[in-house]
Amino acid sequence: METDNPDHDREAEKNEATRRALAEADAGLFISGEAVKAWAASLGTDHPLPLPEPGQ
Repeated sequence: METDNPDHDREAEKNEATRRALAEADAGLFISGEAVKAWAASLGTDHPLPLPEPGQ
Protein backbone atom coordinates (compact mmCIF):
# COMPACT_ATOMS: atom_id res chain seq x y z
CA MET A 1 0.00 0.00 0.00
CA GLU A 2 1.54 3.30 -1.09
CA THR A 3 0.94 6.53 0.73
CA ASP A 4 1.87 10.15 0.18
CA ASN A 5 3.30 10.32 3.69
CA PRO A 6 7.07 9.61 3.62
CA ASP A 7 7.17 9.25 7.42
CA HIS A 8 4.50 6.54 7.27
CA ASP A 9 6.40 4.77 4.48
CA ARG A 10 9.67 4.83 6.45
CA GLU A 11 7.93 3.54 9.56
CA ALA A 12 6.33 0.70 7.57
CA GLU A 13 9.74 -0.18 6.08
CA LYS A 14 11.35 -0.20 9.53
CA ASN A 15 8.57 -2.40 10.89
CA GLU A 16 8.98 -4.88 8.04
CA ALA A 17 12.77 -4.93 8.48
CA THR A 18 12.29 -5.59 12.20
CA ARG A 19 9.88 -8.46 11.50
CA ARG A 20 12.38 -10.01 9.04
CA ALA A 21 15.27 -9.61 11.49
CA LEU A 22 13.30 -11.22 14.32
CA ALA A 23 12.33 -14.14 12.08
CA GLU A 24 15.99 -14.62 11.10
CA ALA A 25 17.07 -14.51 14.74
CA ASP A 26 14.38 -17.03 15.66
CA ALA A 27 15.77 -19.28 12.92
CA GLY A 28 19.31 -18.92 14.33
CA LEU A 29 20.50 -16.81 11.41
CA PHE A 30 22.56 -14.29 13.35
CA ILE A 31 26.20 -13.74 14.28
CA SER A 32 27.00 -13.59 17.97
CA GLY A 33 28.62 -10.55 19.49
CA GLU A 34 31.49 -12.74 20.67
CA ALA A 35 32.21 -13.90 17.11
CA VAL A 36 32.16 -10.32 15.83
CA LYS A 37 34.48 -9.15 18.64
CA ALA A 38 36.93 -11.98 17.95
CA TRP A 39 36.91 -11.17 14.23
CA ALA A 40 37.38 -7.44 14.86
CA ALA A 41 40.23 -8.07 17.31
CA SER A 42 42.00 -10.18 14.69
CA LEU A 43 41.99 -7.44 12.06
CA GLY A 44 45.45 -5.99 11.44
CA THR A 45 47.17 -9.07 12.87
CA ASP A 46 49.29 -11.61 11.03
CA HIS A 47 46.39 -14.07 11.15
CA PRO A 48 43.05 -12.27 10.73
CA LEU A 49 39.98 -14.43 11.16
CA PRO A 50 37.55 -14.91 8.29
CA LEU A 51 34.26 -13.05 8.45
CA PRO A 52 31.99 -14.71 10.98
CA GLU A 53 29.04 -16.68 9.64
CA PRO A 54 25.49 -16.88 10.98
CA GLY A 55 25.27 -19.45 13.74
CA GLN A 56 28.64 -18.51 15.24
